[in-house]
Amino acid sequence: MKVWLLTHSEELKKTTGTGRLVKSELGYECEIIEWSRVLPNKAVTSLSPKNTLLIYPCDTEEQSFSVNEIPAKNIIIIDGTWQQARKIYNKSPYLKKFQHREIKDIKSTYSKRRNQKSTGLCTAEVVIHILTEYKHPAAPSLMNAFLEFNQ
Repeated sequence: MKVWLLTHSEELKKTTGTGRLVKSELGYECEIIEWSRVLPNKAVTSLSPKNTLLIYPCDTEEQSFSVNEIPAKNIIIIDGTWQQARKIYNKSPYLKKFQHREIKDIKSTYSKRRNQKSTGLCTAEVVIHILTEYKHPAAPSLMNAFLEFNQ
């Protein structure tokens, strides 16, 4: 499985962001891609819709998260504030070709920033959830790194 963090440029400047934490724990299994509206990343746009899943809030109930439906090859997570994530999603037509699912019913414990949505998770929490569901060996180390970072 490869995690693709489609990251807003402002997020890269923040010390409170958890994308770098994910990258440091997953190494080559994670790519941080700076999002560009005018120059979409070719590696992301060339991913196959058959084995790529975008984790992003959904409009319909049937798109809620189910581990059985996640293709194990590529997971795209939009990394930024909720306003930035909405902008990235709405201004990136190529993201619409991917199945997308939402993680629900998990409360965030992230304390470095005030969450803009009561149901929102930070990037590391999303990745921890996915890795845990897949019993990925990096799940415990990412969880420990996140807990330390979040103190």
